[in-house]
Amino acid sequence: MEFWHNRWQSQKIGWHREIYNDLLLKHWPNIDAIDAGNVLVPLCGKSLDMLWLAEQGYTIVGLEVVQQAVETFFTENQLEFDMIEIGKHKKFSSHPFTIFQGDLFDLDIGVIQADSWYDRAALIAIEPSKRENYVDQIRKQTKLGAVGLLITFAYPQEQMQGPPYALHDDDVTLLFSDGFELECLEKIDLEDDKDRNLTNVSSSIFKIRRIN
Repeated sequence: MEFWHNRWQSQKIGWHREIYNDLLLKHWPNIDAIDAGNVLVPLCGKSLDMLWLAEQGYTIVGLEVVQQAVETFFTENQLEFDMIEIGKHKKFSSHPFTIFQGDLFDLDIGVIQADSWYDRAALIAIEPSKRENYVDQIRKQTKLGAVGLLITFAYPQEQMQGPPYALHDDDVTLLFSDGFELECLEKIDLEDDKDRNLTNVSSSIFKIRRIN
């Protein structure tokens, strides 16, 4: 976690976007999320995508490691918030936003019970050895039948240490093979826009439904 704290302190947050994600706008209507339900956003940072989801009538529940990121989200969007401590986490609230700050994997089972979830940059930020823990937490914090929109980032892993770590379609299929249904909605070839000399860069967009 120290890595992410340092990145926020130095404002080296190149993953943050100052506009809504176009793939979210394009594909969210296609995943059949429950209207006005609550949406889980793991490792949410200060993502503006949460604002867009709220504008569509959803209640947003974020999970974030770095307290600075949480506080920045509320202050930059001029939202007054309350904060209470719940177990190992701090809970920041300003309707329709709630963000739990703390270790993603330490949140007790069933605290959130989300109807749907959205991941643009969380799973690719997690070390591959901890990906199964991430999927397990998605299962613990969502309702049966919950649907998710997952956006991946793939490249030959040997070309960069990460994060972001390469997440290929086969990785997604294996990770969500137990208790989930997957549908690939789109696959896009990308250019490396950060001069990292990456080749064969792509992104896939998955609809994922929890079935048990």
